Amino acid sequence: MSLRAKQYFVCIFSLCILMYLVLYFYLLPSEVVVDEQYGHGDEDLLIQKKGLEESVILQKCSTSTDNCYVVVDRKVQTELGQMVERHMYVKGFEDESDTIVRLIPQGEKTFEYSDTRMWKVDHLSIRAQYIAALISAPFIVSALSLVDSDNDGKTILEIGLGGGSLDMFLHQLNPKLDITAVELDPVVVEIAHNWFSVSEDSTRRTLVTDGLEFIKNARKSGDKYDVVFLDACDSSITIPCPSKIFRTPEIYYSFSEIIKTSGAFIVNILSQDEDVPDVLQIVEDMSQHFGSCLKISITDEINIIVVCTKQAISDSPANIDFLRRRAHAVTMQLGLHDVLKTIKMN
Repeated sequence: MSLRAKQYFVCIFSLCILMYLVLYFYLLPSEVVVDEQYGHGDEDLLIQKKGLEESVILQKCSTSTDNCYVVVDRKVQTELGQMVERHMYVKGFEDESDTIVRLIPQGEKTFEYSDTRMWKVDHLSIRAQYIAALISAPFIVSALSLVDSDNDGKTILEIGLGGGSLDMFLHQLNPKLDITAVELDPVVVEIAHNWFSVSEDSTRRTLVTDGLEFIKNARKSGDKYDVVFLDACDSSITIPCPSKIFRTPEIYYSFSEIIKTSGAFIVNILSQDEDVPDVLQIVEDMSQHFGSCLKISITDEINIIVVCTKQAISDSPANIDFLRRRAHAVTMQLGLHDVLKTIKMN
């Protein structure tokens, strides 16, 4: 190679190095770890940050329900310092997250300097009060035991998956619980698998089917569960949860029929006012098919959790006080006291 050719090669090589450094330091101000498994398109969503407080991960619409779901990672400040949460909500309802989970950072990485899509989900860190109340309810009425081994093999049915934070908490708490989650919308299931680390194995399964038909068939088949959660909602403005199709005497009776004698039926009610006649009527209608129904109110969210049992629960002041003390013990043992705080039962 001639001297002139060598000089030309060195010049081109140096120019390439210079261009690389310029791109690295000036056009890529944040370190982003790209995971190719997510394909194209998501990269554009990743960089749509709002003052470095939020990163949009996914927007996807469903043909089954006409809902469009949004998944975002948000930086939040806590007593323990900066944390990152993953939220899922229906587009147009940005302030009403259906699911909130906390993410586990990779090493010393922070929100601003990492691709949080690759962070793992901490299923034992519940961020929504109503989910914490749903989880606590069966333990409060002893449908589930605080002695972990006593729950081995107990059966749990969840109608309405969302991001799976409820059933995945229970699954990690005791993998020997037998959990079935039923979800109507396949897009919700896809999001739960891809972005909220919902897993499928021999003791935890997701069925994509109509929850209403599932309940009717379970009653006909004589299936029995220790705990049944109803957390399915519709597009109603006044009372979206539970979905109106589940609020009939026939369906309440079906729920009572598929619950074991010592089991519990637990319902998430979402309304702007817990004392409106419609909410009180829902609780009254459910109680017609059970021995007792207990209403649990939480402090920072408007959800009301109703837990019904086949056994009669005394509403005497002494028994209500006992249940409050048991609720405190439950939330402390499950690590939910920091998010659930104070609850009111009546």
